Amino acid sequence: MKNIVLSATLMCALSACSTSPVPVSDAKPSSKVYAFQINPTGPYGSLTIVRDSGFVSSGCDMAIYIDGQLAAKLATAEKATFKIPAGEVVVGAGVIGSGLCSTAAQRREREVTIQAGQSKRYRVFTSSEADVDLLPTTL
Repeated sequence: MKNIVLSATLMCALSACSTSPVPVSDAKPSSKVYAFQINPTGPYGSLTIVRDSGFVSSGCDMAIYIDGQLAAKLATAEKATFKIPAGEVVVGAGVIGSGLCSTAAQRREREVTIQAGQSKRYRVFTSSEADVDLLPTTL
């Protein structure tokens, strides 16, 4: 009996080692959006970030940073759209919170170029190595 329980637990743990992409249309809007919601005075584009679904870090919020400023917190399968001045920005993501959430991987940052009138989509995910990352998506 112990072997069956141990095997089932191990299978569950191994199957939950990464997250799954969520299409933008299926993601829920986050209620924790703090910045980049007002139209900039000059040319701008939009950036939508969707957090994957899955077990890994699901009890913790994923913080989204734009040029080092906390812009939003996303739960699993949530999204936020930002109005970004045209040009280059640094977009970052990392698990945020206390307790076990504070032991997660470091924030990962990527440079993103937005042109006037352009809309870009990125997904935030946790890899099978438990690293946070964000990459472009067409979903």
